[in-house]
Amino acid sequence: MIASLLRFPAHLTRGLLAGPFGVGRLAALAVAVPLLLLVYAVHLLALLLDEIWYPGYRDVPVREPLFIVGLPRSGTSQMQEILADDPRFTSLRLWQLVLAPAICERRLLATLVRVDRTLGGVGARVLEGVQGVLFSFMDEVHPVRFDQPEEDYLLLWPMFACFLLVVPFPRSDRVWALTRVDDWPEAARRSITLGYRRMVQRHLHESPEDLRLLSKNPSFTPLVESLLREFPDGRVIGCVRDPRKVVPSLLSSLEDGARIFGWSPAHPAYRDRFVTMLEDFSGRLLAFEGRYAEDTYQALVLRDVRADLRGSVTAVYDRFGWFPDPDFVAALERRAANVRTHSSRHSYHLADYGLDEALVASRFAHLVTRFGFGRPPPTGSSP
Repeated sequence: MIASLLRFPAHLTRGLLAGPFGVGRLAALAVAVPLLLLVYAVHLLALLLDEIWYPGYRDVPVREPLFIVGLPRSGTSQMQEILADDPRFTSLRLWQLVLAPAICERRLLATLVRVDRTLGGVGARVLEGVQGVLFSFMDEVHPVRFDQPEEDYLLLWPMFACFLLVVPFPRSDRVWALTRVDDWPEAARRSITLGYRRMVQRHLHESPEDLRLLSKNPSFTPLVESLLREFPDGRVIGCVRDPRKVVPSLLSSLEDGARIFGWSPAHPAYRDRFVTMLEDFSGRLLAFEGRYAEDTYQALVLRDVRADLRGSVTAVYDRFGWFPDPDFVAALERRAANVRTHSSRHSYHLADYGLDEALVASRFAHLVTRFGFGRPPPTGSSP
């Protein structure tokens, strides 16, 4: 894992040299890159200190982790939020992912929080204001808060193995290769999954005993085979949605971040690469159904979850051989009405990206047929 971490500066340099180039992008990178390197150096030191101070974390078992994968913008975040009500699970919060992936960092922050409370919570109020400024632009697309569960692929950014790095580095070969990790040579695949295991073990080391990891990462869809080799008793839920909704929703969700770094997902060179990625993801999700048994992998369709939340979730638990906690079942019933009537303010259209429904339906024909996405959905905001 440490060897993978040490390669970060080289991957970063190649990402910078790949372009695109422009005054706005260079200005953004002039701020972002020094900050990335500073945070990287702090985390690298902290992770090394963990090896000295808390070596026992490596012995922490990762039992029956649940991985929520699937097409981006297909209800994966909603499913993580729902399943987080189950007391058997633990998920990493955003603050843990970006501020304290190491055990020593987490304990230091815990101490600072206790001190802040004795001082009246001034720091907490400042942090609340800061996150309001930092994340407000994401509210319509994907609400973000430091104390909320988030995609734990953020643990891998110091290894340059987090696909979110496509935003500042849209032409990086390393970043785009992450969309096909299961096709990599075995040693390269293991370097990522072992690094991920070590980061998860740190989290479980600081969590109550016997909790199971709940992980949500659509970008792990091309990593499922590797994850199940690393965690043979793992379970996988694959979230699916009509690709005529998924494609424009994903491209639209990238707009703000891409604009900061001087590129646009509407440009054919980038748009086509993302569509090809989604097409590959859909093929992998279909292949999982024939490759893995029902007690390992289950697909969940967004429209079905919204129509019958309790039935959809408890059916998956039954196939996985799990018995849902009564309080969790009650939580499902409380959430059901909100899930059924949920309406996003995020608006998007295929035409905004030079695409049409017939073309997308044709490219995703097997997925459309398998899950019955036969009728053209209404354009506009998410159902």
